[in-house]
Amino acid sequence: MIPVADLRSPTSVDDLVDALATFGFVQLAGHGLDPAVVNGQRRAAEAFFALPPEVKARYEHPDPLANRGYRARGSEALAYSLGDDTPADIFESFNAGRDPGAERSVLRQPTPWPEPDVPGFRAATLAAFDAFAALAGRLDQLLGAVLGLPDLAARCTAGPDMLAAIDYRPGPGGTEVSIDGQMRMGAHTDYTSFTLLATEPVRGLQILGPNGDWIDVIPESGNLLMNVGDLLAIWTNDTWPSTLHRVIPMRLGGEAVRRTTAFFHYPDLDVTVEPLATFVEDRASRYQPISVEAHQLGKVAAPKTGDMPTSQLTVGDRTV
Repeated sequence: MIPVADLRSPTSVDDLVDALATFGFVQLAGHGLDPAVVNGQRRAAEAFFALPPEVKARYEHPDPLANRGYRARGSEALAYSLGDDTPADIFESFNAGRDPGAERSVLRQPTPWPEPDVPGFRAATLAAFDAFAALAGRLDQLLGAVLGLPDLAARCTAGPDMLAAIDYRPGPGGTEVSIDGQMRMGAHTDYTSFTLLATEPVRGLQILGPNGDWIDVIPESGNLLMNVGDLLAIWTNDTWPSTLHRVIPMRLGGEAVRRTTAFFHYPDLDVTVEPLATFVEDRASRYQPISVEAHQLGKVAAPKTGDMPTSQLTVGDRTV
């Protein structure tokens, strides 16, 4: 079982760090996220995913770097972010962010909101986005103190954060067609500092464990999941691993219906990330300095275009 860190506990920081160093994943209890806000966002997402395919397609963003709007099943293969040529993934999602102001970049573009087709979708999604962002800010404060980055939270307020509603379900007949090597979501690491997941306690999500075996991740009811992304792995020189994870299809034991809300959290685009001095005392530096913007630009398009990623990979000698 993935360890639990209760943010109300006096040992929360130690518990959090131990889990991140061992698995790159942790369950968060006592996180303070209002379940009514998450449920409101989930209901809005359910209404959107129930729309006819041709209606949902109106809300696709034309720019693969935008990471905003609707993504249909089979429109990307996340393993491409590692340079792995795999069949397209069988999930659909809607990706949203706070609309940028003057700081707009190719990675921070407006969300093509699906209104009036789903009234209230934008309000429900942004309420969840803000709740996750507030929790991410609290975690930045904790992690900044541990890492010796006292200004971490202050440097993580204008990044390309994204809230994704992700939906996995079979076809109308209750079956799911998948071919050899095809996943609901292919094995990948996240490009973030860290990712927060609100997901149902059902089978499907797996991580590559320290011994090289795939481990089922089924959170306890009410707990969130948090996983290390590439940027924390770089800062800690892989002391906290950006763990490979995937979602398996029904033929491998995945639950028929699975719904996830994922919050992808980043520092500001101009922040430079490299191994911190504390983490190169006992091992050689594994990474070159890179900006948040350059890292994401080198990763985000690959799953959608089939191009090879150009950013540094954080999988090291781990194999799938």
